[in-house]
Amino acid sequence: MPGYSYAFFCWGFFALYCIGHQIGRLLRFLARRELLLGKSGTATKLHHRYSRIGLPAFMEHVIRIPFVTSMIPIKHIIGVFVLMCLNVLFCFFGAWKYDIGITSFPTPDISYYDLRGAYLGMVNWGFVFVLGSRNTIVTRMSGMTFESLIPFHRWLARIGFCEFVPHFVWRLYMGWFYTMNPKDTLFADFVQGTGTVAMIGFLILFVTSFEWIRRGFFEVFYYMHILGIFVAIIAACWHRPACVAYFMPPVGLWVFDRCWRSYQSWLCKVNTLSVEPAINHKDHASENPGITRVLFEYSRLHRYHPGQYVFVSLVKRSRSFWDYFSYLNWHPMTISEAFGEQNDSSSVAEERIVNGITIHEEKTSTDIEETLGVRRRHVALGSRKTAASLHIKALGRYTKAFTEDMNVRVDGPYGPRLEFQDYAVVICFAAGIGITPALTIIKDAVERRAAGIQTVRTEQMHLIWAVRSLDELDPFVDLFTYLSEQYMSPKQPLHLHVQVFVTRAEQKHLYNEGDHWIANLNGFNFAFGSRPNIPTCMQAIEDGMQGIPHEDVWVHTCGSDQFMSGVLNQAFKRHWHAHHETFEF
Repeated sequence: MPGYSYAFFCWGFFALYCIGHQIGRLLRFLARRELLLGKSGTATKLHHRYSRIGLPAFMEHVIRIPFVTSMIPIKHIIGVFVLMCLNVLFCFFGAWKYDIGITSFPTPDISYYDLRGAYLGMVNWGFVFVLGSRNTIVTRMSGMTFESLIPFHRWLARIGFCEFVPHFVWRLYMGWFYTMNPKDTLFADFVQGTGTVAMIGFLILFVTSFEWIRRGFFEVFYYMHILGIFVAIIAACWHRPACVAYFMPPVGLWVFDRCWRSYQSWLCKVNTLSVEPAINHKDHASENPGITRVLFEYSRLHRYHPGQYVFVSLVKRSRSFWDYFSYLNWHPMTISEAFGEQNDSSSVAEERIVNGITIHEEKTSTDIEETLGVRRRHVALGSRKTAASLHIKALGRYTKAFTEDMNVRVDGPYGPRLEFQDYAVVICFAAGIGITPALTIIKDAVERRAAGIQTVRTEQMHLIWAVRSLDELDPFVDLFTYLSEQYMSPKQPLHLHVQVFVTRAEQKHLYNEGDHWIANLNGFNFAFGSRPNIPTCMQAIEDGMQGIPHEDVWVHTCGSDQFMSGVLNQAFKRHWHAHHETFEF
């Protein structure tokens, strides 16, 4: 009973959150429709107020917990603490039943508390399967994405595992008390044996999920995860038939997710166009410690939105037996640029301004918010095919070994639909290769403002980028040149300011004496021998925001955890909305 009560409580609370999210989407749709009609009415005001509802600034503050995580918001700490309190409450006192005339509340016998905790642990592990899936009804209904749910996937797994331990230890103690035999203590009967095997499966999952194993030995983490899941779930359902009611629905969603991911990565056509070095400072013939550019065609890119990412598996075409296992090794990578026609599924009349004349064009959309916007058009492919590029920094053995003879498999795209177009000011902070999601955001906003799209409210765009050397700019020369051209002749008011901080001071003479290509672009400024002072940069932007309220600013950041923490804390201090990229998978 406490397990059922806890499950219904959590799903009920989640349903309320989903209703709130869907109300926000509806208001966004109505507000953008009013923008197309050239007016600001009730829907616009309601959407503005509703989208600005949030937690106090101090709860958004990001801190580091030594030996646990390098970056976690205070609101998540409070949320995990509240969740732990709920588990204790339901374990000791659930389920509640109210009748007239009740004067006291009965509590169960102490010998049942370990079993009650185990059932709560099963509910939490049911949530673990849902939160660890990339394609589920949870992400569709709530607007939360895979990468934002993964931290809760880990916390709930830890809470659930801790709730299993007292049950396991107590049953071992009772088995030893009656048998005094180690074998019979673990495998006295069918129930005791299957419980022991299930606990071994959960222990495998727990031990191999530590960060240093996940990052340094990903294959060990991945294969042990699959093994632990099968061992734990099968044994737990044999151990107690009631486990089927807790585990099978989320496991069914997980199986659907795996099938859908297999469909996207194996049956949706992917055509590798090129795998070549964008920056190639070779120290050894077999390694490329620079940046590799991967260009590929993928049929599902019509669903792509700026700032999203894909999971990629890169395997050599001429491969050995062991190279086949690399198909199971998927890495999240942000798309740096998308090309080609954006195909949609429902006909909606859209409006835009071209040369001062209002025209209508028939367009389609897979999402209600995007029906009122015009996606990018790019003539590079000359067909309805869609393609994208990835810029991959060589950081480890996997990324240093890229060659031109590679076969690309793609699963995605994933990630949030960033609603930056609803804000007057967009600010992007990036460090190193973290520039890739920022470029897609800026490119999308610049193109649509330059084309006169009315539903894009962004008037000011700022990019602050920290790099080690000027060479890191070369892979993006075509894109920066294109943005500069678009910026020069917009049909809607547009201000683009790019500030590049080159940390190596000796690079300054290359810029001054070498007639660097980026020196001729408008809106670009450089600083050498320093890193961006985040408070100073934000204050300078804030000083130039005349007539723009603080709630109308959106900040994006991608880089190291320390860099992103500084950006987020300064943004929330100013009551700005902020989003950061995370690949803590």
